[in-house]
Amino acid sequence: MERHKPTNVWAVVLAAGEGSRMAPLTRALYGHELPKQFAALDGDKTLLQRTMDRIAPVTPPERTVVVVSDAYEDLARTQLEPYPGVEIVTQPLNLGTGPGILLPLAHVLARAPGADVAIYPSDHHVRRAEPFCEAVERAIRISRLSESGIGLLGAAAERPAVDLGWIVRGRRLGGQMDRAWEVHRFVEKPPEPLAMLLLGTGGLWNTMVIAGKGRSLWDLSRRHIPEQTKQFEAYLESVGDPGLRETRDILYRQLLPADFSREVLQVARGLSVVPLIDSGWFDCGTPERLFEWLKATPEMHGLLQRLEAAVARAGARKAAASTAVAAA
Repeated sequence: MERHKPTNVWAVVLAAGEGSRMAPLTRALYGHELPKQFAALDGDKTLLQRTMDRIAPVTPPERTVVVVSDAYEDLARTQLEPYPGVEIVTQPLNLGTGPGILLPLAHVLARAPGADVAIYPSDHHVRRAEPFCEAVERAIRISRLSESGIGLLGAAAERPAVDLGWIVRGRRLGGQMDRAWEVHRFVEKPPEPLAMLLLGTGGLWNTMVIAGKGRSLWDLSRRHIPEQTKQFEAYLESVGDPGLRETRDILYRQLLPADFSREVLQVARGLSVVPLIDSGWFDCGTPERLFEWLKATPEMHGLLQRLEAAVARAGARKAAASTAVAAA
């Protein structure tokens, strides 16, 4: 059965993180520092490219804004060449996910003030895209029933994870077919006894996939991180101007950091959550999580082969350097 698809949906893809926890693995694979979103870890495509492929049924590239750091702008443009129409927005400093969301959101609102927006991290794995896309579309629809106008995706928990954030569900929203709830509260990286309780009572893993009207997201930010949002108001009015990059640089010299999850979502009222079921979602924030997700798969074998080859190359370079030093 064909699902009801919301129209005029825009995407914001967050790809400006530094990926420090995955740095030992990406450094071993590539021989240099590389944020995980630009790395290919389970095949030929990078995590950023896999994110673009995954969200395409909901939002095409021409309605997608990707935020990256200045340092990786060229690499991002190269990796996103297969996605014509995507807009790449760069930030000069990493000041947390508050500014990291407001910056690309300003570009969406400048082009489509009334748009629905879905915000995606770029470092997740999803084995089955169909249920993921259906859940995003449902989160957009159900957000209109919530007090805040914002819907979240909560992955059905498969274990008592102590290294992930959790969402506790409250009152059910809509009808039986909507499968959506109010957010009662958030629990960050709980101790094991609490994680066991959350698992047994239907707690969901927080995917940090956020959906709703772009204006609702902006208003929520204005309420909870007012200083940063007020500073971005002037930037929003300047989107499209020739001197926008200079405006951005001046803004970031004055801007304070903010964490969107901790300072906005976790204190907001009236959020909704949609369970993400049977998608194989996994947050691959550390090498340990990646290996857990890939174990007993063909991708695991390929990754181990690449690591062995990288270690061999590094050993050969070290031996060559030692020989050169000895000869000198």
